[in-house]
Amino acid sequence: MKAKKKYPASFIFMPMKVRIAAKQIEKKLTEMANRIKENPEILLPECRGDCRRCYFEKIRKELKSLNKQNLERAANRKGFVAAVAATMLLAEQKIPYVAHMNIGGESVYYARRGKAKDEILVGIQNWDRPHLRMLAYMEIVRKKKINLFSLPEKLICGDDVPDEFLDFLEKKFKCREEEHIVIKWRGREMRVCGRANSIALMKHYFHYPDFEKEVEVDVRLKKFKCMNDCPVCSVREAEEEVRKERMYAEHYIRGEISDEKFFRMYKEKFLWYLERKRVFIAGEKCFGDNMEKFMEELSPKEWERDAIETILKYEEKAIILEQSSSIKLLQKYDVNVEKLRREYEEKEKESILNKMPSLGKGEMAEFIDGLARAHRIEGREGVMRRIKEAGGDVKKKAVSHAFTLAMGVGGEEWKYNEMEREFGKHLALYVKKLLEAEWEEYRKAGEKLLLEGGLRRGATGPSYFIEKNIFC
Repeated sequence: MKAKKKYPASFIFMPMKVRIAAKQIEKKLTEMANRIKENPEILLPECRGDCRRCYFEKIRKELKSLNKQNLERAANRKGFVAAVAATMLLAEQKIPYVAHMNIGGESVYYARRGKAKDEILVGIQNWDRPHLRMLAYMEIVRKKKINLFSLPEKLICGDDVPDEFLDFLEKKFKCREEEHIVIKWRGREMRVCGRANSIALMKHYFHYPDFEKEVEVDVRLKKFKCMNDCPVCSVREAEEEVRKERMYAEHYIRGEISDEKFFRMYKEKFLWYLERKRVFIAGEKCFGDNMEKFMEELSPKEWERDAIETILKYEEKAIILEQSSSIKLLQKYDVNVEKLRREYEEKEKESILNKMPSLGKGEMAEFIDGLARAHRIEGREGVMRRIKEAGGDVKKKAVSHAFTLAMGVGGEEWKYNEMEREFGKHLALYVKKLLEAEWEEYRKAGEKLLLEGGLRRGATGPSYFIEKNIFC
């Protein structure tokens, strides 16, 4: 037959050990012993019940009968009063050694005297700590079926749960995180979030057998901002479905799993339900199944748009992103974003070049057309790279210099002789118009540049260059 528990599940007792008493520990135990010796009735709870016979009245009489002459004899008995007597003796004795045990993860010190149980001695000698104090009373309240509540400065015994005790628990265990567990008890909603099990820790402060029957728990997840008018809310549906599964809550109420684990299990189950619905979520915003609004939120680049639209169109389950990021969405579906960008840019370049009219045949016409197209799709860098690769005669160098001037590229003059610089300066205005021209205007600007420079075979350029016999 399974042994009945005497203490809350979270009161895990490790074997008692003995050590030399440090002065600080001895002082604390002596101070508590003196306090109890001066007024042992502080150990008695405040009565809030309608009991015909109060068990603590019997203890009160026994405490009043304690005196200097009978303390030793009383301390050698067993039970609560014996532990009080043993503690009172500490007020006038040296405490060379103390016992200590690990209770619920903390080391608790006390002096062993008499025949009283260690747990009762611990509770009385650490009476200023309300959660340890309860250890002294557990045997009594279980046997006599008494409700007992431990507050910082007093104990309360009564039929009902005192409001001030609920206030104390609510304040002590209050969680300030947005996501938290809610413990619902006696009309209160206590927010908790910790590494241990908060319900088990609360039980250190009271004995109330009906607690597990009365208490309910819920989880508050981060709220999503609704960005769409949905006939049925998928988020709310998922929350309702996970709440129906009481298994996790029952484990938590029994103290079998920590706050962290309960919260994690609840959230994982919530997401499991949510992910089976067609809903789009980015960060704290929920867009329902509205593709247009979700796309607007993601603000994808042009080269990302087609891939994202395809994903949204055919995905039947939830898309949940931690932040509004088109790249994060594509990565979620193992799409190579860099490859998309390269393919898009190649198509754009091809489209731009196909729409640009040709400047005709001939070496100089093709050279100028090549530089202009490089500028259109690659900018200055593309033009400068082609100029560097081209080299060439006076005509090409003059045109190259004209392009650098039209683009505002400085520091290139030293590469050209005086004649190339002068000719380039003259052509720069026509090159600038060529670079700014669109479609048919581009052809006209190109023709003007070729004619003005006398760059077509058989054409006559400015008289200065003809006189110099540059193009003859």
